[in-house]
Amino acid sequence: MKKFLTVKEAADYLGIEEIELQERADNGKVPSYRIGGVYTRFRADDLDSFRRKIPRRLVKKGTPGTFDNIKDFFYFNDFYLFSFIAILVILYFIFR
Repeated sequence: MKKFLTVKEAADYLGIEEIELQERADNGKVPSYRIGGVYTRFRADDLDSFRRKIPRRLVKKGTPGTFDNIKDFFYFNDFYLFSFIAILVILYFIFR
């Protein structure tokens, strides 16, 4: 028996977003199987045939660039950066 892939595994395998894959499976464009009537699973063989039909605009881009890394740094560390600046300003006025 062939191994079934989860939605996340199948989306990674195809290089598209999970929601896009789930929508296509719900519309019947991608062969999928319901396990217990709840869980959607995909066979790798079916995905190989579908992979050839995917428009290139749907495929996720590769690794993030430098700008994306900088943007993520400021997004996840903004509290620490603002706190550091606030402490510097307070110390400036205290020791002035």
